[in-house]
Amino acid sequence: MSLRSGVTCLLKALLAFSFCVTCVYSQSYASPGLKIRMTEQAFKTCIDKMVMDRVFVTENQIQLPDETDSAKTPLGTVFYNITDIQVTGFVKPVYNVAITAGRLDLTLLNTSFTIHGNWNYDYRQLNFSDSGSVNISVAVYSLNVSIVAALDPPTARPSLKVDHCSNIIGKVTLALNGGASWFHYLFLAGTFLESVGRKAQAKICGFAKSFFETETSVLAALYPLQRDVGDDGLVIDLRPVDVPKFDDGYVEFLLNGTVFDKDDPQKFPMQAGPFPEDDEPSNQDPVSILVSEYVLSSYAYAIFGRRSLQQHSITRSSLPAPMDSFLNTTCSDETFCMGKVSPQISAQFPNADLELTVIIHPPPVIVILPGFQMAATASVGVRARLPDTSLVTVFDVRLNVTSSASVSFDNGGEGGGKRRGLRVDVTRLLTDVTLVANSTVGEIPTKVLSEAFDSLTEQYLMPKLKAATKNGFQVPLPESIELKNPALSVLNNRLLITTDIEAL
Repeated sequence: MSLRSGVTCLLKALLAFSFCVTCVYSQSYASPGLKIRMTEQAFKTCIDKMVMDRVFVTENQIQLPDETDSAKTPLGTVFYNITDIQVTGFVKPVYNVAITAGRLDLTLLNTSFTIHGNWNYDYRQLNFSDSGSVNISVAVYSLNVSIVAALDPPTARPSLKVDHCSNIIGKVTLALNGGASWFHYLFLAGTFLESVGRKAQAKICGFAKSFFETETSVLAALYPLQRDVGDDGLVIDLRPVDVPKFDDGYVEFLLNGTVFDKDDPQKFPMQAGPFPEDDEPSNQDPVSILVSEYVLSSYAYAIFGRRSLQQHSITRSSLPAPMDSFLNTTCSDETFCMGKVSPQISAQFPNADLELTVIIHPPPVIVILPGFQMAATASVGVRARLPDTSLVTVFDVRLNVTSSASVSFDNGGEGGGKRRGLRVDVTRLLTDVTLVANSTVGEIPTKVLSEAFDSLTEQYLMPKLKAATKNGFQVPLPESIELKNPALSVLNNRLLITTDIEAL
């Protein structure tokens, strides 16, 4: 009979590697935004509880198609049908993972599986038939599979190919129940079990190749193309830009890394630059994650691409209480307003309220130096709302804003959690203001403009930036993986996160 049931279970353990290798889709990009390297031991940790326990404990009820076959016995050829076939138990194997240049080698040792079914059998030469149930236990001494990663041209998705396979089948035990099973067992115990063992030996590797090369894409499709990176609707694209790389002692993934708003996706108008050629994470760290400026710039673009931040108006009613009189053109001695900053505005438009229309033109750009900076340019139209409610132009300016920030890694407390990731805290804002055109109040000194917009930036823009980045940037790792002792390094043009991992 076919041992497809037991082979399926064993190969599910192998196939689970696809969730660490082909769990994301591929598309061609110039360069990756993320580079993730996992050592051999970390890779094994990743699949141990996530996969092995699940396959060999919770997923141990597998229904299989009916089987029809025959076997030679001293009484002649017996023809049999086995129906309602179910895998009823597994023994979790001892297994080993070895990652070498270009391949992943998996060895499973000392496992077994049991099968239960109902059978009917017919000795046609003797005109005799009977029925009952059958239980078969098969010991697998070893199963060795070498896997290479490939790229499927039609779908541009990564896939797994079995490059080499070998196996050794051990003892096969048969138990028949019902009818005259005790009598037929005397004749079937030898030849039938030998037939089962030979068929298992011959079919396991062939089935392994078919299983990997046809079914990995099905399971990979169950894994999402994106993962949330915060609580505000932002997601990160985890499609790889190339085939996963197997090398001596580690596996490396090069991922797209673009962040976008899933409710309002907009194409990020930049391309990721290449990581430096000598930018190789150390294999001393179980997991290393390199995050380029591209990823964080796309994050900023997604945030500021929302209409509320990309283009919005600032009026007296939108300012916080300490600044609610700032846009007045006339104010008392006890208050501070634009009328005091620029007397010519007060003289030409007395008792009016200024209104600002802010449009951020190119997307903000994040620059990672030994520090962390974000630069943005906006055009600001300044208009005066007169006592008769009419709106007139005062002037237009160009505003360049550079923010400095501190960046840290928050592991989200004991047991990890959804909040773990990068935390950005804006600490300083610098503005550069240039009077562009359309001034109806004559030339305004740059010092006056800078003084006005410095106050506005500090009191209005700084809280806005802090609110926009307060949720941070969630690290896109499975929630069943806990980060142990993560560390963050700020390098030129990129961030490096190093950590150990533990399966929960």
